[in-house]
Amino acid sequence: MALVIYYDGDCPFCRRYVRYLRLDRTVGSVTLEDVRQNPEARLALERQGFNLDEGMVVDMDGRRVGGADAVNALALLSTPVGVFNRLNRLLLASPRMSRFLYPVLRSGRWAVLFLLGRRGFTDDDAGTLARTAIFARFFALFSFFHFFNYSLEYGRFPPGLDQLALVCSAIALFFWPRSSRLLWLLMLTSAISAAVQAPVQSNHTMVRNVVVAGYWLSFAMAMFRGSNWQAVFQRFAPAGQGALLVMYFFGIFHKLNSDFLNPASSCAVVLWREMPVPLRLLEGRLVDLATIYGTLVIEGLLIAMLLNRRLRHLGIAIGILFHLLLAMSNYAMYISFTMLAIALHSLFLGDRAATVILGSSEMQLIQSRLRDPVYIVALLVLAVSMALAAATGANSLVTLLMLPVILPFCWLVMRYGKSGEHLLDRQAPLSMNVVGGAITVLFFANCLMPYLGLKSAQAVNMYANLRLEGGVSNHLIMPVPGPFNYLEQVAVVEDAGSDSVLEGYRRNGFAIVYYDLLARLSVTPDNTVTFTLDGDRFEQVRAEDFSEQINATVHPVWFRKWFHFQPVELGRPEHCKN
Repeated sequence: MALVIYYDGDCPFCRRYVRYLRLDRTVGSVTLEDVRQNPEARLALERQGFNLDEGMVVDMDGRRVGGADAVNALALLSTPVGVFNRLNRLLLASPRMSRFLYPVLRSGRWAVLFLLGRRGFTDDDAGTLARTAIFARFFALFSFFHFFNYSLEYGRFPPGLDQLALVCSAIALFFWPRSSRLLWLLMLTSAISAAVQAPVQSNHTMVRNVVVAGYWLSFAMAMFRGSNWQAVFQRFAPAGQGALLVMYFFGIFHKLNSDFLNPASSCAVVLWREMPVPLRLLEGRLVDLATIYGTLVIEGLLIAMLLNRRLRHLGIAIGILFHLLLAMSNYAMYISFTMLAIALHSLFLGDRAATVILGSSEMQLIQSRLRDPVYIVALLVLAVSMALAAATGANSLVTLLMLPVILPFCWLVMRYGKSGEHLLDRQAPLSMNVVGGAITVLFFANCLMPYLGLKSAQAVNMYANLRLEGGVSNHLIMPVPGPFNYLEQVAVVEDAGSDSVLEGYRRNGFAIVYYDLLARLSVTPDNTVTFTLDGDRFEQVRAEDFSEQINATVHPVWFRKWFHFQPVELGRPEHCKN
C-alpha cells in the first residue's frame, strides 16, 4: 500500500504522532508531506474540500480522508505494539469513537498551536486585525486604570499577585496590540482577578466580567471547532457590542425612578457639582434638569445611533465624548469605566473603517512615536502623574491628563469611521453570532435581577438612585420586586462587633439586606452583633443563634461571590450612591 500523510509542518504533534504509530512495520513505505513546504499540494487538497488547519489528510492508494476519518484510518493501520499504539487503537479504531474524540484532540492541538504562535493556513483578514488592535489597545488602557482603581480607591494596596499580573499584561498589550496571545493573556489575568476580587459592586468591574466571559466563550468555541484564530475576535465582538447596548438600556431603565428625576437627590446633579471649573459654575434648576434628562436622552440616542449603520461612527464619537464628560466629575475615579466604554464602542467600527483609521497618516505618526524612547519616557511620566493625581483624589485631573490620548482617536473616528457596514455579517454562519446573543441575554437577565427580588449588587447600578429593598420601590414602572423575596427584609446594625464590613454599614447609616447579614454572620461565626429587624431587636447574637436560617437560606461562599446586595438607605429620598 502506498501511504502518503499530508500534515502541517508547524504542528509539533503530527510527525511525532506518525512516528509513534510505527506504520512502517505494517504498511511499509510511508511518505510524510509537509504542506508548508509544498503549497501546491495544500491548494490541491483545499480544492478537494480538506482543511489542513483541522488536521492531517491521509492518502491510501489514491483514496483521501481527513479529520476524524484520517486518525481512524491510521489507528487501524498501526501496529499493536507498545502502550501508545494499544491505547490509540482502543480509542480511535472505532469510527464512532474517533468522531466523538476527534474534536477534543483537535481542540488540544489548536490551543497548543495558538500558544506557540503558529499561524494557520487561512489568510488573515486586515479588517479583523485592525479592529482587534484598536480594541486591544483601549482594553489595555482600561485594565491599567482598573489596577489603579483597586490599588488606590478600593484599598487593595499593596497590590496582590493577580493585580500585578493584570497590569503587566496590560502594559505589554498596549505596546503590542496586534498580539492575539497578549490579548489572551490579559483576558486570562482579568478572569483570575475577577474571581479574586469578587464580590464587588463596581459598575465597570461587572461590565468587564461580562466582556471577559464573552471572550472565553468565543475562545472555547473557536478552539472546539478548529477555527482560524481571528474567529475568536469575530465571535467576541458581538458579545462586547451587546454588553454595551444592554448597559445603556439599563442606564436609562434603572434611572426611571422618582429619586433620580428629583434634583434634590439625583446622582446626575451630584456628579455635575463635582465637575471642575468652569463646568460646575453652571448651576440652577435648569442646569439640574438638563443633567438629569440630558443623561437619559444621550444614552437613548447612543443606542439608536449605534444600531444605525449610517450614523454609527457619530454614535461612537459621541459616546466617547459623553463618557469623557462623566469622567471629568471628581465624585469618583470614572476614567476606568470610560476607557472600558471606549473599548466597547470601538467594537462597532466596521472592518473598512478600522483599517482606514489604523492606516491613516495620523495614526501612523502616533504609532511611530510609541517606538520612540523619548515618547515612551513621556508616557511613563504621564502614567506616574496620573497615579499621583489618583492617589490624592484628583480624579478630574486624571481624566484631563488622558485627553491628549483619547481625543485624537475620537477625531479619527469622526473623520474616517463612516463605513455603512451592517452590524452583523448576514453571510456569516449562525455560530458566529451565538456568543453575542448568549452574552447579551445573560447580561440582560443579570441587570433585571433586582426587579425580580434577587440580588441588587452587580446589576450595573449606573448611579441610578434606585431603591427596591424593604418592600419599597421608587421605580416609576416596576412595582415592588418579586416573585423572589431576598430584598424584602432589611436589618439595621447597631453594634457590628469585629466585622469591618458591618461597621461600614453602621457608620454610614445604611441598613443591610437580611440575607446579606446572615451571610456575614456565617463567615464570622465568633463575632457578636446587635441589630433590629421588623421592629425586633437582637442583642449580642452570633451565627449559632441563627444556624437554622443560615443552613436553610444562605448559599455556599463561591455562589455568594456573584450574589450579593447593595447597602440600603431607609430614608427618603434615595440619595446618590454607587
